[in-house]
Amino acid sequence: MKDFVSFIKNYATRDFIYFFSEISIELYKKQQNKSEGELRCSITFPLNAILHGFIHRQVQVMLSAWDIQDMAYVSIVNANDYRKEIMEREKAGTVVNLYRGYENEHSNSEYIKDAKLPDIFKFMMGMTYEQFKYQNLAWTYQSFSRNYHILLGSSKISRDEIVDINEITEELFGMSADEFLTNVLYLLWLCSERPDPLGAEDDLYNHGANSILTKENLEKIIYYYSVTYDDVRKSPIQKQLFYSKPFVITQKNKEPIMVSMYLVQMLFADGLYWLIRDYYYKNGKGTGFINAFGTMFEEYFMELAENYMSEDVWCKIPEQDKKSADFFVEFEDAVFLFELKSGLLGIKAKQQAPDVQQIDTFYKRNILEAHEQLKMSEKEYSGQKPVIKIFLLYESMTNTQIVMSSIPEIFVDDNRCYIMTIEDLEMMLATYKNDKEKFVKVVKTLVDNQNSNAQVTSVLHVLNDCDAVGDMHFIEDRDYFMKIAKRMEQELEV
Repeated sequence: MKDFVSFIKNYATRDFIYFFSEISIELYKKQQNKSEGELRCSITFPLNAILHGFIHRQVQVMLSAWDIQDMAYVSIVNANDYRKEIMEREKAGTVVNLYRGYENEHSNSEYIKDAKLPDIFKFMMGMTYEQFKYQNLAWTYQSFSRNYHILLGSSKISRDEIVDINEITEELFGMSADEFLTNVLYLLWLCSERPDPLGAEDDLYNHGANSILTKENLEKIIYYYSVTYDDVRKSPIQKQLFYSKPFVITQKNKEPIMVSMYLVQMLFADGLYWLIRDYYYKNGKGTGFINAFGTMFEEYFMELAENYMSEDVWCKIPEQDKKSADFFVEFEDAVFLFELKSGLLGIKAKQQAPDVQQIDTFYKRNILEAHEQLKMSEKEYSGQKPVIKIFLLYESMTNTQIVMSSIPEIFVDDNRCYIMTIEDLEMMLATYKNDKEKFVKVVKTLVDNQNSNAQVTSVLHVLNDCDAVGDMHFIEDRDYFMKIAKRMEQELEV
């Protein structure tokens, strides 16, 4: 039997991508209605197989949502739009089965064979980071609101050091940031109906003379987030390019087709942040935005502290000759020391065969070097309360427990040291303000934690156990997703 690459060389790339893009829409819609116990964002296809050389059976092969962009990438690299075979549903089982073999060959299993337990956890960190992003899409709405709040919404965060996001969207698309986001949200809906959003019926683009939801505006956005086959073939980050450019311009008809519905939703979630970061990169402004965003992240922390705690509970630790943590928070039963890190994990680390070197770089910059600062501040504390040391990350991840297990020299040896994401902090502080009984239980669990070589406990795990999770911060006037959704409804009525 042919291998995956040999097989798809016979298939027209445009139709191959279109077919599996439609599958991504199917998965996406089913996922919205699935119960908690069901497998998320996966689908099975029947395959006629011969077992033990003579038993004919029909088996099921599984495709997960995060596989789709990899299959599209391999098709673009190895085929083109002028191949004869057209992808059809009855062939899906065979293609997916061959892809499973291809994936196993490219799984970087050699690394696992000789790896020690912490290194295996490190490898799992990259795999699960990508998988968890698909399995629960609630993070996308919170990330959207958080990025909007920091870059646009909050009056307590200074943006004097960065280019106004409205100037960037005006330069790139001829729209304000809100107009841009309204069009992106409408684009997200169009993509939930078909992989080629510009191929929809004309009445879906005609909403009155004064509406901003025009085909012209949508085209500007779609083509900004599109790549050609040649771009994909030359990309140093390979399939990960689709996370920032989820539309592919076909070779034959020059039409933009969505690679995956999930990628478009993720683009909506993080689009504002990456729009300004890429703008700095492309205009030779270096790390100007990254440095400024670190300060903005601190200001966001202070805003959260003001919203949920009295001023006598927390303080920013003054800068001094000796390195120290960023913030000190004293609750009734424990002291928390926070070291803030706004750096993000490299894109090639967030995949099924992760670039472990990028993971090591992230750990070094955001955890290993900062551990000394937390320990120094712990030594400076002269009180009697237990001290909990926190690496607070802007990076959105739900696998912090695996991250901690991969760095035992810190998180096993120091059982009151934790990684917390900004989302974890928002949930914990909302619990502190609204449900003191749950909060006391959270703190007690963190203080009494006993890690072992086999397992560590994360803050998110504790919050889950104490039923202190949920979107409790980006509600009411901070629900920016609903703000943009209402604006889109108004535009559709124009």
